[in-house]
Amino acid sequence: MNRVTQKVLQRLADLAQKPVSALLELHGQAAVKGRDFLETGLKAKAFTAAQHQEALAAGLGLEYLSDLPELSETEVLQFTSCIPIRFAKAHRFFPTAMGGSLTLAVARPWPEEPFAEAALALGFDGFQLVLAEESQILASINQSYDRAGSTAEEAAEVLETDEELSGLVSLDEEVEDLLDAENEEPVKRLMNSILFQAVKAGSSDIHIDPGPKQSVVRNRIDGVLRQVAKVPRQGHVPLVNRVKVMAGLDISTKNQPQDGRSMVMLGGKKVDIRVSTIPTVHGERAVLRLLNQAGGVLNLVQLGFDEAMRALIQKQMQRPHGILLVTGPTGSGKTTTLYAALGLIDSAQKNVVTIEDPVEYRVAEYGQMQVNEKTGVTFAKGLRSMLRQDPDVIMVGEMRDGETAQIAIQAALTGHLVLSTLHTNDAPSSVVRLVDMGIEPFLVSSTVSAILAQRLVRKVCPDCKTAHRLTSKELDQLSLNPETKKMLRGEIFKGIGCKNCMGTGYQGRIGVFELLLMDDEIRAAVAGRADASRIRAMALEHGMTPMEWDAANKVALGLTSLEELLRVVYQDQTISASEN
Repeated sequence: MNRVTQKVLQRLADLAQKPVSALLELHGQAAVKGRDFLETGLKAKAFTAAQHQEALAAGLGLEYLSDLPELSETEVLQFTSCIPIRFAKAHRFFPTAMGGSLTLAVARPWPEEPFAEAALALGFDGFQLVLAEESQILASINQSYDRAGSTAEEAAEVLETDEELSGLVSLDEEVEDLLDAENEEPVKRLMNSILFQAVKAGSSDIHIDPGPKQSVVRNRIDGVLRQVAKVPRQGHVPLVNRVKVMAGLDISTKNQPQDGRSMVMLGGKKVDIRVSTIPTVHGERAVLRLLNQAGGVLNLVQLGFDEAMRALIQKQMQRPHGILLVTGPTGSGKTTTLYAALGLIDSAQKNVVTIEDPVEYRVAEYGQMQVNEKTGVTFAKGLRSMLRQDPDVIMVGEMRDGETAQIAIQAALTGHLVLSTLHTNDAPSSVVRLVDMGIEPFLVSSTVSAILAQRLVRKVCPDCKTAHRLTSKELDQLSLNPETKKMLRGEIFKGIGCKNCMGTGYQGRIGVFELLLMDDEIRAAVAGRADASRIRAMALEHGMTPMEWDAANKVALGLTSLEELLRVVYQDQTISASEN
């Protein structure tokens, strides 16, 4: 063992507060097995990556950077135009200074040849090295190429003439990182730009809508559609064909709806895509649902649950059996809430299984089944199979039909905790929906323990939020519950629009909820076939906080705006009241 290695291990022992002997043993084990010492130490949780890099820097006499500085727009352009992203990622380097001299942050300072090659490409005769964490270097690389990426509108301009579309060939199905794409065909470049822009903006869906003269591409961001590009008429068919090839659909079939799936990479992060195409009078319409696996599972606090409701959900998840339903329209975050609830369960002691279409969050501790209609794996058949897997907790992505609902009811009756979703306007309507699906009222009343209704409202942008107060006249003009109006008498907030929120005044979304708990009186009413309005009145008498109040409270806290309350919650409750 050379002197530098000894110095690194000694410094690492000081930083990690571990005996040098323990690190020497780890170093020896890694050498014998031909493994990297850093990976071995991280796996053994002997030290962190930051501690390793700081110790390595000390041993080599180099500077260690815990945070990398952000480059200027000019420097980003120079870096991204001169250095291919594959080369920067392969050799793990990123410039931190490009003024009179070049300084490169590296994960490993050897070999030096790639760094010398990069210096020449950037116009420097020499360079200096500093050490940083590999994850930070990769993040800075991805961010720089993200900033330098072209927009979908710019890519669509390439398709303005028929000549540029001639000779387009079938596109391969290779999954590549969108940031790595170089020298692509016009349509592939356009599709990658659309996907890149959508993922960057946090879109949930991409809509490609054909028209008589041009097609419009829109992204759904925070629940609202925004136009991002216009595609000339002659570019629509190649663009939709590109989507079909990515999703494994038949490009020759244009008069029938099709569904498929695909996956792309952006900055090393996987994004699953669910694709749906339908024929229209102006051509095929395509919608892409984006499921970003890198986001991870959120918890109840992040979703917007207050402390009281979190405690109630926690209590429901401790039940040995019963059904917890989450209801709301498509795209209201029902599956995300179910996974947050599952996170309250100790999966090491309980067998958690899910059946979904598609699997939106991949969790290693759960047994997750994907619905596949083509191979005969439906919700009902998959659920039957799951009951033979000795489950403790079952999550059913959606109760789409009476057969699935009936099996879920039987699972709850035989000692399983079942979580699922329904499409109804409010919590009380879910009970009526189950009865309409053919479930006997006495079975609904004896198995369903709680129903959570939810919507998503946009959060006020923290960078441009401004306070204001409603006058008494303005409050009187609002068609809201008197109790709701009381909650809005203080200072409330709205966003005036800035570059960080693209002028909308909003950034991100948060949930608003109402939780119906089934007690003896409500169970009796359900068993007696009471309608939704009667069940709702009883729930309110027994302490249920209506969704309107939860939304008003979030307005009062400055989390969302009055306009969002009126747009999302009050409108839904008006519809619900008219239907009941």
